[in-house]
Amino acid sequence: MTGRPQLIILDPDGPLAALLAEPAAVNRWLVRRPRAADAALGYARDGRPTVLLARVDPAADDAPAAGLIADVHRSHPDVAVVAVSDAKLADADRAAWTATLMDLGARYVLFPPVAPPVLAELVTGLMTATVRRVTGKDPEPPDEVIDLAEEGHED
Repeated sequence: MTGRPQLIILDPDGPLAALLAEPAAVNRWLVRRPRAADAALGYARDGRPTVLLARVDPAADDAPAAGLIADVHRSHPDVAVVAVSDAKLADADRAAWTATLMDLGARYVLFPPVAPPVLAELVTGLMTATVRRVTGKDPEPPDEVIDLAEEGHED
């Protein structure tokens, strides 16, 4: 099944969905906010163009997001995965975690500081590439916005 592109955000109680609300609305993406990795994997199965953002906590012992990244990469390779962490790590630890998460299948790994416009541009670019890869065509352009301040002013 293909349909509107979807953005899956595994970030319980986190800010990622709010940071991406505007580009999601403008581009008409279906936004899913599962609370568990199993639910996120279920959403990834439906065959629509998908970008998955997974909040990763390097200090957590169970690391459900790392397992999700590996499962999605193995079973749904067309899903673009971005791992995002709030952890402020030493350079060597950040490099090790980045390498590990990319080995598991993340296309991008983000550590602080992450500027909201950079995150929005990254996700928009990934979604455009994913739509092209999955459907073979460019995504539909967002609804055009008319700037009334520029309309009809001839001085």
